[in-house]
Amino acid sequence: MDGKIDPPALTSTSAEVVRLLEIPEVQGLRVVASVSREPLQKALARLDRDILATGATVLAIAIVIAVVLARSLSRPIVALARETREVMNGEPRKVQGRGGQEMATLAAAFNRTLDELATMRRRLATAERIAARREIARQVAHEIKNPLAPIRAAVETLRRLRDREDPAFDDYFEEATATVLQEVHRIANIVGEFTRFARLPPPNPELIDLVEVARRVVTLHSTPEAASDSREEHVAITPKVELSASTIPKVSADRDQLVQVLTNLIQNGLEAATSVRPDPRVVLTVAPEQNDRVRLVVRDNGPGVAEEMIPRLFEPYATTKEKGTGLGLAIVQRIVFEHGGEIRYRKAQKGGAVFEIWLPIGGPPLLEKPLHEQTARPLGDTPGKD
Repeated sequence: MDGKIDPPALTSTSAEVVRLLEIPEVQGLRVVASVSREPLQKALARLDRDILATGATVLAIAIVIAVVLARSLSRPIVALARETREVMNGEPRKVQGRGGQEMATLAAAFNRTLDELATMRRRLATAERIAARREIARQVAHEIKNPLAPIRAAVETLRRLRDREDPAFDDYFEEATATVLQEVHRIANIVGEFTRFARLPPPNPELIDLVEVARRVVTLHSTPEAASDSREEHVAITPKVELSASTIPKVSADRDQLVQVLTNLIQNGLEAATSVRPDPRVVLTVAPEQNDRVRLVVRDNGPGVAEEMIPRLFEPYATTKEKGTGLGLAIVQRIVFEHGGEIRYRKAQKGGAVFEIWLPIGGPPLLEKPLHEQTARPLGDTPGKD
């Protein structure tokens, strides 16, 4: 034996650190030292708590600063968006950019766009007015040519009979003058309708109860009238005009012009249904629609519109009525368009005609001056609910 003693097993635990120390000054002397971990653990725990508290404080301060900055940054954006909506639904006025140079720049860009849009729409309105007037002038000339032919024939016949002192002159005089007066009256009606169409004033919007307006129009048309059947025997026909209305907000629109629209559509529906049925019926529906709009539907149980007439339904002087001028639906379309709305025809699934109108609740679109004329839009049998 060399006299050496093996050191005991040294193991550190979670509570203490154990180390074997050799003392070089004393040969063979070894010392086992142990140090408690508790002070270190307490110091680390305090450090963790301090770091956590500091982090939480910094995070809270950062959140508060972020909320304040977000509100200060979003407030002018929200205000600008609100002003923009008001401008689009009301009078064309410039928006104010508040909250810094960026917002002022954005507002200035929006105002320039607004000016450009108004200019473009004025130019478009002018171009459409010119095109519409040319088309109407052509159609008026065509319509006036028709009554001019019998007038000319009657006058030429009278002159020939007068020149040769024909005894039939007196007998033909009454017939010829009656024809001339009838055709002159027809020309006067054409000119009068054209004048009324051309002078239709722009909308004068105000907040109205559209359901009440529709109810009054329906009440006026729910009265008995006389009609004749295929055997030309007069029978009493009571037209049935009904109103189906949902709760809608007040609408900014021209009351008189919307009365004219509903009256025209209901009368057309009654005339069409009365011509083929003993129980003519027209239903007017008023309901809210998405995107801040309201929907008006006029549905009748008549024969519907002939297929060949659908593409020309809203054109001036396009009509299948013997005494009609074809301006009724053209006026309806113009009023609807000038209110910023849309009108469309489709054939009902169970027969009859359906006219659908969509109007913005906020009133006519943004224009310095309302459009005075609009050209016809494409039509078609768009699926919808009957």
